[in-house]
Amino acid sequence: MTTSEDDQVAESAAVSGVADPPGSTPLTERDRFHVGSITKTFTAALIMQLDQDGVLSLDDTISNWIDFPNGDEITVEMLLGHTSGIPEYYTLDGFDVEAPPEESVALAGTAPLLFVPGSAFEYANSNYLLLGLIAEEITGSTWEQEVRTRFLEPLALTDTYVWTGEPEGTTVTGARAECDEIGEPSCEPTRPLPQVPVTDSAFWTTSWAAGAMVSTSRDLARWMRALVEGDVVDRDHVDLMITPTPESIEFFAESAPNGPLKVTGTGLGLITYEIDGVGTAHGHNGQVPGFIANAAHLLDASLTVAFTSNFEQTDGLATLGELTVSAASGES
Repeated sequence: MTTSEDDQVAESAAVSGVADPPGSTPLTERDRFHVGSITKTFTAALIMQLDQDGVLSLDDTISNWIDFPNGDEITVEMLLGHTSGIPEYYTLDGFDVEAPPEESVALAGTAPLLFVPGSAFEYANSNYLLLGLIAEEITGSTWEQEVRTRFLEPLALTDTYVWTGEPEGTTVTGARAECDEIGEPSCEPTRPLPQVPVTDSAFWTTSWAAGAMVSTSRDLARWMRALVEGDVVDRDHVDLMITPTPESIEFFAESAPNGPLKVTGTGLGLITYEIDGVGTAHGHNGQVPGFIANAAHLLDASLTVAFTSNFEQTDGLATLGELTVSAASGES
């Protein structure tokens, strides 16, 4: 867990657990974790920079840039805010876990839309694979290269990289509870279960612009603070990222809290959290096989909290809420 205050004048970190579950190698602050959908915040920031530069408009339809069924009805803004109605590609018949993003997007295009574009909210990784492909079409470069040169290098996020199948630096092993797979018991009701190491997953690569990044809690905290404070895109675009859409507010209205934290909506790239006794935070959670992560920044409190976990059954929302309450109260 990392917290940052007052332009990172004050920064603290805590580490516990092992780097090779169920082994005994202690974790260190420089150990790197798969961070799943926190990757989406980098993709969203890239799209916002392209809009800011005038080479793309959030009102552009998919058809402006790439061929996609119903593409003339779906805008870039809808992709960013998960209001496109495009279904989740990996839930569809014919999904290949090792398929490149172009094939996963093509598969999503074969299925009916879940709703009229722009009329409702449904979180789907398909949206961000499309955004990555659109960014490549516009820039003439790879999504990975754009993320590296626009964000990782300028912000000195030296422990963050895009997973392409090989580790860079010390990247830890993940783990999951021994449940819910073929021949295993159900994960519910909650009870102690043996841990199974997760040493590789095709999802780590094929989630691409929606979930392929690796990082540390310290780098994630620095990234989220810079993004929400307006050091990555201008204030107008930050506001678009952090202001929940009406569709997402309606979607999350009946959701239950996770400990002291409640999700209240999503903007164009960032999730809004209300944390008991602390206030409003903007950030994103992530989950891929073997790993959980979350990072959020509280503008009013000038506080950033991030954590990474190499145990898939960690409750990422409750953990973020508990850590934020602790950091806000000055507890270590």
